[in-house]
Amino acid sequence: MALRRLLALGAALGRRSCCSKPSLPPDFVEALRAVVGAPNVSTAAAVREQHGHDESMHPCAPPDVVVWPQAVGQVQELAALCHRGRVPMVPFGTGTGLEGGVNAVQGGVCFDLSRMDAIAELSLEDFSVTVEPGVTRKALNKHLRGTGLWFPVVSKA
Repeated sequence: MALRRLLALGAALGRRSCCSKPSLPPDFVEALRAVVGAPNVSTAAAVREQHGHDESMHPCAPPDVVVWPQAVGQVQELAALCHRGRVPMVPFGTGTGLEGGVNAVQGGVCFDLSRMDAIAELSLEDFSVTVEPGVTRKALNKHLRGTGLWFPVVSKA
């Protein structure tokens, strides 16, 4: 009942979902599934809409499909598929950017890198750490706890 009211309110305000129907060929989407597995590929409108905007003022521009690679090799294979098919690629971290960088203005494939969250190497001697793109500041600071090091909030990071 609450959902119906919410949908009615949205319609009354003239707001619609920003998602149009995906335009990539089904065989291309199947090739993506072959790389990362079916559970790691979505063409659902709600998922695409979530990945089509950040915290900026820019309107939603959803990708045609969202993929969740979990290894560098998968990212390489996905990028090769997109390159061969001349399909735009859009990286997605947490969607907190302020510049509209995740907006897929030409559609394409959104690479949600949040599942690539390993901390590979920590060197206390030279204050460096090697991380995968899905590692958050909070997770990194939890890993660093007890070392005397921390990763501060950095404006525009």
